[in-house]
Amino acid sequence: MRKFILIFSLSLFFCSAYSEENLDDYIKSIQNKMISIRRDLHSNPELSNREFRTSKIVAEYLRKLGIEVRERIAKTGVVGILWKGKEYPTVAIRADMDALPIEEKNEVEYRSKVKGVMHACGHDFHTTILLGTAEVLTKFKDILSGNVLFVFQPAEEG
Repeated sequence: MRKFILIFSLSLFFCSAYSEENLDDYIKSIQNKMISIRRDLHSNPELSNREFRTSKIVAEYLRKLGIEVRERIAKTGVVGILWKGKEYPTVAIRADMDALPIEEKNEVEYRSKVKGVMHACGHDFHTTILLGTAEVLTKFKDILSGNVLFVFQPAEEG
């Protein structure tokens, strides 16, 4: 179901035919990397307006993809810009990055390493999904019919 939703959502931005098989293969090829990023973010949660490590990871990742990056938006926020041109429509996709002041009780290898702080609302997952979306859209940018802003919001819980 998740794969269908992602493929459907991405297809809204494509102006020409694309190979669903190529898209599916590419998504599968980055799956383990996305799991690793999510687990790292989960293990290292940061409270509202203190998402310094997370925003650095996000900005570096986007830059490696060749995406224009704006940092320190609302202190620790990041915006990535995948630009086709001013004649195209622009869509923004948002993810939150902050964690909550809650002690994690899960017994998983990637549990929070920060005492009294955890990703209880899934913001680690949201951030990872948006990074993965940025990677996929960058890979297929030649057939996009618009600009995309990747908004990584700080302090959603604060």
